[in-house]
Amino acid sequence: MQEIVDESADIEIRPESQHNPGRQAEFAETLHKISFGQIYLSKPMMTEADGETATLFPKSARLRNLTYSAPLYVDVSYRVVKKGHDCEEVTETAEYPKVFIGKVPIMLRSSYCTLFQQSEKDLTELGECPYDQGGYFVINGSEKVLIAQEKMSTNHVYVFKKRQPNKFAYVGEVRSMAENQNRPASSMFVRMLSRAGAKGGSSGQYIRATLPYIRADIPIIIVFRALGFVADKDILEHICYDFSDTQMMELLRPSLEEAFVIQNQQVALDYIGKRGATVGVTREKRIKYAKEILQKEMLPHVGVGEFCETKKAYYFGYIIHRLLMCALGRRAEDDRDHYGNKRLDLAGPLLGGLFRMLFRKLTRDVRSYVQKCVDNGKEVNLQFAIKAKTITSGLKYSLATGNWGQANQAGTRAGVSQVLNRLTYASTLSHLRRLNSPIGREGKLAKPRQLHNSHWGMMCPAETPEGQACGLVKNLALMVYITVGSAANPILEFLEEWGTENFEEISPAVIPQAAKIFVNGCWVGIHRNPDLLVKTLRRLRRQIDVNTEVGVVRDIRLKELRLYTDYGRCSRPLFIVENQRLLIKKKHIRALQQRETPDEGWHDLVAKGFIEYIDTEEEETTMISMTIRDLETSRHNPGEAYSETYTHCEIHPSLILGVCASIIPFPDHNQSPRNTYQSAMGKQAMGIYVTNYQLRMDTLAYVLYYPQKPLVTTRAMEHLHFRQLPAGINAIVAIACYSGYNQEDSVIMNQSSIDRGFFRSLFFRSYRDEEKKMGTLVKEEFGRPNRENTMGMRHGSYDKLDDDGLAPRNKGLWGRCHYWEDVSNSTR
Repeated sequence: MQEIVDESADIEIRPESQHNPGRQAEFAETLHKISFGQIYLSKPMMTEADGETATLFPKSARLRNLTYSAPLYVDVSYRVVKKGHDCEEVTETAEYPKVFIGKVPIMLRSSYCTLFQQSEKDLTELGECPYDQGGYFVINGSEKVLIAQEKMSTNHVYVFKKRQPNKFAYVGEVRSMAENQNRPASSMFVRMLSRAGAKGGSSGQYIRATLPYIRADIPIIIVFRALGFVADKDILEHICYDFSDTQMMELLRPSLEEAFVIQNQQVALDYIGKRGATVGVTREKRIKYAKEILQKEMLPHVGVGEFCETKKAYYFGYIIHRLLMCALGRRAEDDRDHYGNKRLDLAGPLLGGLFRMLFRKLTRDVRSYVQKCVDNGKEVNLQFAIKAKTITSGLKYSLATGNWGQANQAGTRAGVSQVLNRLTYASTLSHLRRLNSPIGREGKLAKPRQLHNSHWGMMCPAETPEGQACGLVKNLALMVYITVGSAANPILEFLEEWGTENFEEISPAVIPQAAKIFVNGCWVGIHRNPDLLVKTLRRLRRQIDVNTEVGVVRDIRLKELRLYTDYGRCSRPLFIVENQRLLIKKKHIRALQQRETPDEGWHDLVAKGFIEYIDTEEEETTMISMTIRDLETSRHNPGEAYSETYTHCEIHPSLILGVCASIIPFPDHNQSPRNTYQSAMGKQAMGIYVTNYQLRMDTLAYVLYYPQKPLVTTRAMEHLHFRQLPAGINAIVAIACYSGYNQEDSVIMNQSSIDRGFFRSLFFRSYRDEEKKMGTLVKEEFGRPNRENTMGMRHGSYDKLDDDGLAPRNKGLWGRCHYWEDVSNSTR
């Protein structure tokens, strides 16, 4: 949040010149500047009706239909710079510390939550269930969960083959987004025309680029010339690197011939500028506009400054190089459904994007208010200018309705926020680990719905709904960790120290002999000894000198080393293997079992280099053994072993399943769709959904009287608290025709077992009513009505009601009884 506030530019306002004939203004010009500084977020608070503030706990937020949110404050400074006619400046500054700008909903069990790091005993005293994992929000008393959203990764070059007949044969695309920028990704496409698409049929395959904000496609050679690379040799060096590759050079011939008429930078810039947004401007303005587009909008992740032309030319050349490699059949086209090409937006980025939008709206409102005040000569009151309601109601609206974005605005996504499922404990856990692909449900596309090889260990292969959302709504596997993201700077500094050569130091001819190095999709240079570099990086990562989340992908065939530090990648922990032996030994496990505090266990294993996190893309460069037995085989009988070069070992193969599928005993003995059906039905099993159900007021709740532990349990059940919060009963079942009594799936039950409490359950329902004021004369209140002076009384028994109009506790109600009654009193 601090970053979002910091990157918003200061608000600068100049008063509109007032027309006062014959009078000279006191100052030549006045400038009003408003800037936002440090932000402060406290623990969740609530304000009572009498104005008293108190700490808010989740229990009271649920019961009193409040939003569990914390107030947000920001330091604001307001400066007025007045310039006299003698060019003398006078500055007046006013500091407004801790101005309230809105309330931010707090996720339960996060570091700002009042339950953070509380012991089980304290949680029970606060009326919370110690097994509740948190990870959701309380909005107007109802629990809301944010479903993770899947998206394609940015700053990644994709090359796709187009299905013919089509104007284009191949398309290369990059959705580019600078690391710390708040703008939407700017897309760039490089397309190769198919033979039929080129005019004249035989003139060859032109390659054109689509730049942001430019109407027509621009030939690639013109883009290079606009970047300042004029000679054909320079341009080809940036695409082919190697002039002995005649096939690739031939493919570029038509493009070179097409741009033959434009032979210098100014003409190329003018060519692009003419096809820009504005028509009928001077040549200088057109050239300036084209320059700005190339600097700021084309590939912003490579750089947006003045001197990024070389880097951009190399990156642009790399996109074309990839396109040509695909066209020549030396490299397969990219796979859209590979999970390495996907990123997940969890609650953090989703709320961050929303907050950014609302904060922008807030600053716009402040600007227009101050502009009005300044123009009318009124005094500026910042407390009035900053409307805290903008952020408060904006965040609340999105979380309450699930429409992600501002109300009544285009581009909102529906169903991002959902009411947390509380049927069973397993259904709650499963709902918190759900993710959604934003593809239209109507499309009959099979590919995005199918299980992909790269889903292994990341997505549950069984748990997905049937019907139109099949394969688009997925669930995370048990051990997945989604990266939070870290800064790329430490990695860039490390690379510089370890002999990475940047583009200023090298000639293009050496590129084919060295490995290209990418950090978060941005090509930063080349390295002559990538083997050493990768070994060093992995060693540092295992010692936590480099962030454990960093992905190190070495593609030997393509001579590339790709490093990732961004957020939203799926990764999972694996045991590290060296010389076909696990690095973790029995003594370490024993030390782990005898440790004093429960917190240090997992982090220690990672810090000591026994376990490391491997993301989807890096997984393809490793060799993972299923069990320790595989390692023994590879050591003792190398001839029989599947591999002799294992680098990692699975923690346990069953961890590829999600929450609901882990509860199935012997899932490997079932048909695959049976596991899918059980994953859906396990969420509807009746049991105990939380331990504090007596203290909650859920709209609907079911609790089984005598739940039992299943006869056959799985290892994962222990960790999913299935023993403490079980669902279901071990029934003795005979599946038989029984002379046709089994028709239409009917059941016959034993009367005596029902008498003994078999499948007996409790059902809670909450009813709400409130005393409303109906104008000045009439007001409602709870009470026992009197037949003589009450109009519109319903039929039924009123004798179960107390004087306060409510039925007393623990009194049986049946038939046409009234639970409560409100009476309108007319004081006329």
